[in-house]
Order: sequence, then structure tokens, then C-alpha cells
Amino acid sequence: MNVITSTDRHEQQQSITAASEWFEALDQRVFGQGHARWVASVLRVHGVDRDWWIDVAITANQAANVVVRVSRHATVFHAVAALRRYRPRTEWCAPVIDVMRTC
Repeated sequence: MNVITSTDRHEQQQSITAASEWFEALDQRVFGQGHARWVASVLRVHGVDRDWWIDVAITANQAANVVVRVSRHATVFHAVAALRRYRPRTEWCAPVIDVMRTC
């Protein structure tokens, strides 16, 4: 099991600049409580233009995943807040959560 001990440091940053930093900040992070509790498993992080695309699955069910599209100006705090509101479910296509994006 990968345990992250430095996530608070990431939440205070203005923005994250490397895919590895997004991975470290979100992978194995626990969300929810009780029956709604789930652990994030970051499958991949991809940077394009002004956004990061982060594919996050539930550790217990890799088919239940969500793609988080994050602005390059967003912090981990913003991504975590969006994932806290997410209710995992298995769908034929992973939903996309937009975080701090402008069209």
C-alpha cells in the first residue's frame, strides 16, 4: 500500500506543475465515510495545453472511475473538493469532472 504523508504540502501550493505531483497528491487518498468510503487509485495523469486529465479509479473496483479535468491554475484543494462531492458508480463511460476550468 502506498501511503502519502505530504498531501497537506500539496494542498497549500498555488498550482501543481508535474504529472508526478498530481499522482502523489491524489493516489491512495481516502474519500467519504462509512459505506460511502472509497480510496482513490490514480491510473494516469496526462497534461495537455491548459489542463491536466487525471483518471481516478476506486481501489476496490477499478471499473468505477472518473476523469478529473483540472485547470493548470487549480490546486489539489480544488481537485479534492470535487472528488469529495463525487459518488462512485460503474458506468459504460467514465464521467468527467471539470475543476477550475474556463471554456
